[in-house]
Amino acid sequence: MAEEMITASAASAQNRGEIFGRRGELDLILESLHCSECSGILIEGEIGVGKTLLARTAFNAGNDGIWIRGDHVHQNTEFGVFGLLVDLDGDPSTLLGRIVSRLASARVPRAVFVDDAHLLDSRSQEILTDLASVGSIRLVAMSRSNPESGVIPFATLVEDRVLQHLVLGPLPREDYRLMIEDRLGHIVSQAVVDIVDFHSKRNPGKLIELLEYTERRSRFLLRRGVWILDGHDTDYDARARDYARIGLADHSPKETEALELVVLAGEVELATLLEAGLGEAADALVAAGELKIDAKRPHIYEAVENHTSDTIRYTTPTGRSREWFDFIDSCGDAPAEWSQVVRAEWGLICGAEVSESRTIEAALIAARLGDWHRAMRLIAEIPTERMDPHDLFSVALLYCGCNKIPLGLDILAHAVRTACCAQLVVDSLVVWMNRAFSSMSPAVRLADFRTALERLRDDGSGHPEAGVDADFGLEFLDRVTAVVAEDRPFTVDAFAGLSCQSTATGSFHLLDTMLHATDMLDSGLTVEALALLESAQADVGNESTGALHLTMLRGRTLLQLGRISEARELMTAVPTHDIAYLSARSGPIDLLWAQTHLLEGNLPGAMKALRAAIESLTYWNLGTQLAIALAEAEYAVSRVGTPAEADDLHARFDELPVTALYHEYRRALVLRTTARAIRTGESRYEHELRRILDEAEADGAEAIVVLIRLHLFLHFDEIAPQAMCEAAAHGTGREFDIVGRLGAALGDHDRAALTAMAEEYGASMPDLAGKCIALAARFGAGHGGEPGRQNTGLTAREKQISALIVAGRSNAEIALELGVRVRTVEGHTYRLFRKLGIERRDQVAEAMRDAEGRLRA
Repeated sequence: MAEEMITASAASAQNRGEIFGRRGELDLILESLHCSECSGILIEGEIGVGKTLLARTAFNAGNDGIWIRGDHVHQNTEFGVFGLLVDLDGDPSTLLGRIVSRLASARVPRAVFVDDAHLLDSRSQEILTDLASVGSIRLVAMSRSNPESGVIPFATLVEDRVLQHLVLGPLPREDYRLMIEDRLGHIVSQAVVDIVDFHSKRNPGKLIELLEYTERRSRFLLRRGVWILDGHDTDYDARARDYARIGLADHSPKETEALELVVLAGEVELATLLEAGLGEAADALVAAGELKIDAKRPHIYEAVENHTSDTIRYTTPTGRSREWFDFIDSCGDAPAEWSQVVRAEWGLICGAEVSESRTIEAALIAARLGDWHRAMRLIAEIPTERMDPHDLFSVALLYCGCNKIPLGLDILAHAVRTACCAQLVVDSLVVWMNRAFSSMSPAVRLADFRTALERLRDDGSGHPEAGVDADFGLEFLDRVTAVVAEDRPFTVDAFAGLSCQSTATGSFHLLDTMLHATDMLDSGLTVEALALLESAQADVGNESTGALHLTMLRGRTLLQLGRISEARELMTAVPTHDIAYLSARSGPIDLLWAQTHLLEGNLPGAMKALRAAIESLTYWNLGTQLAIALAEAEYAVSRVGTPAEADDLHARFDELPVTALYHEYRRALVLRTTARAIRTGESRYEHELRRILDEAEADGAEAIVVLIRLHLFLHFDEIAPQAMCEAAAHGTGREFDIVGRLGAALGDHDRAALTAMAEEYGASMPDLAGKCIALAARFGAGHGGEPGRQNTGLTAREKQISALIVAGRSNAEIALELGVRVRTVEGHTYRLFRKLGIERRDQVAEAMRDAEGRLRA
């Protein structure tokens, strides 16, 4: 039944004519039907991977093909698969001749497509093999990678190179995202991609089935045209689990037992498996990739977390589960942390005795590993009144991370009131700073932290040797109170000197690291910021969203240094597949993808990622990164979108609380100020940008200075070579490099350098490329002019379109980038040509140069 549903889903996709990530494979299949060196192709892959869809597409492209399909019913009947082509009940002596005549009667070898070829009877395989070997037919055979027989049909033809061999694996990541977006009809956040990827392993058929389930259950939320993950669904229904059951049916009874035991226990020692008589079965599962062995612990068999393991945990009968639990629990092994978590939950599910201390410890480990939902399920077994203050803090951190902020702050208040040390109060204050400014929970206020710290100062700490003292906590609290009273964002200056007064650990240390890293990035100390972030990353687990903020800052620093491949590794490395963790991670990672796409010149991808980031960050209350996400989106939309959309983003930024722990806040102010200037043309925004420039120069924020210098050149026609070179000399990173090279080229009227920059940045920065080409042409014509401003007399939109034309964009490409219709671009282009007095696109650069020269003269 499950296999039929998968086939039906694939057929549905095929009916819509959708081929995602398989164009090269389809071309190979079509080529094999006309190749002079072979007689066709064997397409191999697991259920749902797209074998039938590709073959059907190739079949429909021909005119005289034959389609047959193996099945279990005809598998035990000689020539059974040909029952729909010839009369099997006719004269037996002529049956073989009639089959051959039907398959190979045409002058040109006919294409024979065989679906589910692994279910063919042996005689049918023989005749198809013989006909393909002599070139009488073109054979396209589709087979599962792991058929029940263990033998891939037509393997000898592949070995003899009679057939080509195509093994279909998972879809490429970007094509997989496109398929999900096509299916759902809107932009999808990274969390949606991650969770569907985990359960389907980028298998198209499984993807369709899982999306149908989520549509039935409404587990994805549509917010402003973006599908995000709600982060609370930990279950899939029986239909979705059918995939796992199909895979399990391929294993022998012993292999099924071994897989079940290791999955339930998380890991099992070799000696224990041998005692259970499952050693050889476990080895076979390792070879098949169903289990794994840690290289550092070669005698330990570990579970591979996937949809199969989830299914086993859900469907193992309680009696057998309890029997296995008692067996493992009596072995006395020393499981790793992950297995401790899995076993604690396993014991609770099957009704075994699991102590409160063991349950709490397992929950805290799960939280640290990023398995947040399992941690919440475990901690729900223990009343909070039985927890000590540090456990309460960990639980509060967990609930806040899982977006259950009111509940988390309630528990945090309990931890603060019963705190046994100042370090706990300080860490709780940091959590409150990250989470409570927008909601101002009545459960805990600044006064509650003061009361707790004064009590600890008067009564003494429960363990004074650990962390900070009460006086440090009170000074920190005074700094926080002052920032709140002044209604301004938190910066590193607010806590100047505090970090060197103590050996503060925990959340305060993480906060201190991120504030210093942000300050370094603003100051142009990009390499130094990366070193600080990398040293802190090694000390942080996945227990809170603070770790996600750290990852995001590190990724953005890598991108600023041009280390895109390393940033990609950071974005694609998923430490856990917990649905809440993936949801919380989604906004920061989408923000990184947006920056990556911009650097690679993929503006549509960047815009989608920015929209996804904004909606995920908003839903998960991750305001720390929301300011920069909104500002980057507004700046991008102002250049390539509609004013109404940009104004909406501007208004959403204005709704953010001023006092918060924002990342890259000064950069955000520059981007939104420039964006507003682009849309309105009002001089007051340029004046504001220059005020920010003066401030940045005064306090050494060199990265902000460089960014503004770049914007003044791109959007306000300011040519200031000396100022550019001076600014670029004070930092490292991509923008410092661009401004430095640009300043040098402008100062020297270096046409070659400007042309080289246009070629290098044409895809990612078409505005820059267009200006470089225009200036190179002007310098070449001898109209150097004095540094200052340019004004061609064109409107802002006409300037924008002229720069894109000079960069080599077609009208359709310009329309896509600007978010308008092609006809609108054509109208602007017509008026542009009229103003410049030209007729062709290749005349734009020279005409703009001449117009600028006339205006200067």
